[in-house]
Amino acid sequence: MSDILSQDEIDALLSAVNEDDVEESPSHGDAPVAESLPEEPSFDESFSIDYDSDDDDDIGDRVLSLYDFRRPDRVSKEQMRTIHNLHEGYARLFSTTLTNYLRTFVEIEVVSVDQLTYSEFIMSISNPSCIHLFQMEPIDVTAIFEMNPSLVFFMIDRLFGGLGRGSENNRELTKIEQNVIRSIVSRGLGDLSGAWEHMGSFNPRITNYETNPMFVQIVPPGETVILITFEVHMLKSSGLMSICFPYQIIEQIFSELEGNDYLSTTAETTPETIKTMEEEIQDVTVPLSALIGKTQISIRDLLQLQTDDIICLDKHKDANLIVQIGGKSKMGAKSGVSGRKKAVKITKIFEQEFPAPGKTNQGKRFTTSSLEDDFEENVFADAGEDTTKEDSHE
Repeated sequence: MSDILSQDEIDALLSAVNEDDVEESPSHGDAPVAESLPEEPSFDESFSIDYDSDDDDDIGDRVLSLYDFRRPDRVSKEQMRTIHNLHEGYARLFSTTLTNYLRTFVEIEVVSVDQLTYSEFIMSISNPSCIHLFQMEPIDVTAIFEMNPSLVFFMIDRLFGGLGRGSENNRELTKIEQNVIRSIVSRGLGDLSGAWEHMGSFNPRITNYETNPMFVQIVPPGETVILITFEVHMLKSSGLMSICFPYQIIEQIFSELEGNDYLSTTAETTPETIKTMEEEIQDVTVPLSALIGKTQISIRDLLQLQTDDIICLDKHKDANLIVQIGGKSKMGAKSGVSGRKKAVKITKIFEQEFPAPGKTNQGKRFTTSSLEDDFEENVFADAGEDTTKEDSHE
């Protein structure tokens, strides 16, 4: 019986095959000698193409791409596009937040959205760095929010009254600096929750802070993660910021959401969608109220109020009422009774929004009395005292 080849002999044979030069393998005792092995098929030999067929043009345009079976893509291309579009909106939200918070113009753009192994992501982070671990509650999986040190020191210098200069030495943050950056990251996670709101209700919460990436272990090294990389531009400085989501988060989020669902929300509005929205909005309820009147009393009178006391409002008994829809004055009406319920009769529909009582308009404060005067002079001039004309909106 022939001896079994050793691992070194197997490696030598494989190396010879890759070099298209098969030589005799070193024998071990009476081990067989490999005289010839079939060459490894190339891409041209792996595909049988009939150039005499009718679709020669289509075949000639085909492009072959490599696929690594050791690292299969767990997130589809449609989902990757959805994640990219989703975080483009997040970049706009966070740039506005940082602009207001740092009192300087900040622009954030999505550089890339990649899926890679967790070990590759850890190796790409500098040491020390600014790493915040957080959870997208109610999903009980930890993710990473990482900021480049040059970007961190620019923000700290800006918030401490400086012009926004980075640190010459890459060092760890002090306790005070950590608290400052934590507030910025909290605002960033709040914007992240707003960008994800159409996919569910999430409450991001910071769980830990770390500077050494080697001490951060949220998933096994070979596990697939989604890395979203942002570039932050501020004045004459720029830096990178990244968010790393384990595959478990993406799997739970997209379990009930297909990639096209998000893309369809950004598509151009068509007459069919407008008609559908008009039909759906018919059943939406809005709050409607009739403002009878208001008044002001002192604290002394308020404390002395008892049952059967009468409070006089700053409105005449025959005065018109203000009908408000969603807190905005839209109609004028007369009070009355319909069956056993109190009711109002619409006498006028405002073409323009009438200022609600107590609101200001170009420095003028409207009171109930001034509103009533404007109603009598302008709004109800054509309604008449008895308002005998029936209104179709009654």
